Amino acid sequence: MSEWFKDWFASEDYLNVYSHRNKKDADSLLKLILSNISIPQNASILDSACGNGRHSESLASLGYNVFAFDLSKTLLQIAQKNKLNNNSNVKYFCSDIRNIPLNKSFDVVLNLFTSFGYFKSDKENFAIVNFASKSLKKGGYFIFDYLNPIYVENNLVEYSEKISDKKKIIEKRKIQSGRVEKEIEIIDDKFKHRYFESVQLYSNQEILTMFENFGFHPLKNFGNFNGDVYNENRSERMIIVFEKKD
Repeated sequence: MSEWFKDWFASEDYLNVYSHRNKKDADSLLKLILSNISIPQNASILDSACGNGRHSESLASLGYNVFAFDLSKTLLQIAQKNKLNNNSNVKYFCSDIRNIPLNKSFDVVLNLFTSFGYFKSDKENFAIVNFASKSLKKGGYFIFDYLNPIYVENNLVEYSEKISDKKKIIEKRKIQSGRVEKEIEIIDDKFKHRYFESVQLYSNQEILTMFENFGFHPLKNFGNFNGDVYNENRSERMIIVFEKKD
């Protein structure tokens, strides 16, 4: 299960399980972000772990110069189709978030929808922050959208099931060794597929401290897409706007 994300994000089942994360959801988050930062009209933006390009396409439609990558070729194929449909200028490419093959400066780096904490070591998990610290222009922004670990611990649903696209989706969740882990079973008339998720639970203070070590200053700390102030016990998410200090 150490590299669970390779199988899970490459599967066609992934978007079925997370069908509730749609364009409307993405646009709500982007509205929150863009109302709290000031960037030039032609800003260069990097969407790390972009998935099927929900946020990238919306940003490109606003005139920004968007680069976006993901490890999943399945999700990138969908992103490329969306790019053609939208006639957008997003530059999609395949990459591991721990080793990004770019030598370019950006005004904004995005890490959205808990695309963080997948790996065993802090060095691997914070590799994207290290990359951003070297690639962002002075005064540039890192937008970090992650789960709130205390909320997860207090509201964990250990078992759930639903029907989507004529498939039964069973999800089993637990917290173990400082990680939230999920086992997902997808069952239809012919097949049963099993996938896993495992995300490191970093506290708000741990995130703030680590980002500061890489030269970032927190400007805003939200607890949901509506822009409510982050509350350690009640907020579902941890959405932080960081500015590069130098």
